[in-house]
Amino acid sequence: MNRIYWDLDRISVLTDTMDASSHSHAMMQFFICTEGKLNLKVGKERPDASCILVNKNVKHSFKAGGRICLTVMIEPVSDLGLALDVFLGDKDHHIVDQAKAEILTGCVIRMKDHPGKEAYYELMEAFYGCFGILPSHKQLDSRILSFLDMLDHCSCDDHSIDSYAEKLNISASRLSHLFSEQVGIPLKKYLRLHQLERAFEEILQGNSITKSALDADFDSPSHFAAVVKSLMGLPARRGVKDSVFLKVY
Repeated sequence: MNRIYWDLDRISVLTDTMDASSHSHAMMQFFICTEGKLNLKVGKERPDASCILVNKNVKHSFKAGGRICLTVMIEPVSDLGLALDVFLGDKDHHIVDQAKAEILTGCVIRMKDHPGKEAYYELMEAFYGCFGILPSHKQLDSRILSFLDMLDHCSCDDHSIDSYAEKLNISASRLSHLFSEQVGIPLKKYLRLHQLERAFEEILQGNSITKSALDADFDSPSHFAAVVKSLMGLPARRGVKDSVFLKVY
């Protein structure tokens, strides 16, 4: 089972099958296992814990091994990512204490039994609380809401910022600044995540990886595969096998 939750600035996967080889990427990554200790290697260490936050650009490997686990990949320049960056400092990882881990484990178990958005929101509220972070409740500008709606109905044939700015009747620099200010991540990075989202959606609808990658405006299927490998540590085909995809924003 792989249940993928796609948020604006993070990607979460509820899984009992993920088997990710050693890799690193620019996102922070949170891991929790509901049954015993994580099978997780961080650098040269194998932390003895059920709940761990791994810093960006740190090599790690992970294996669910048939147990229900959750992993959350967090964009480091989002509001959440910046707060976690302060929390982590220069540490490779942080082990969540047992009391907080038990709270989060309960949320993950509820996610397993209740696949809708509500259980995901409960988990994220508990996650923020465990790390002492106040959630951001921004009122998005109408132009950003229109932009996000465009992406929801996007044909994925042109991802230039100039084209979106023209449709919104603002300058490309203003759109980039407004998006970064309101959503918390650079627009170029978000557009790449959007392409990845669209490719996953098409694959899960039964289309081939080749067609899905090209339809999502990746340069080539190998480019898409490289992005998935760097982010998830496993081939794209295995990343979508037996998967369910949910938008939670």
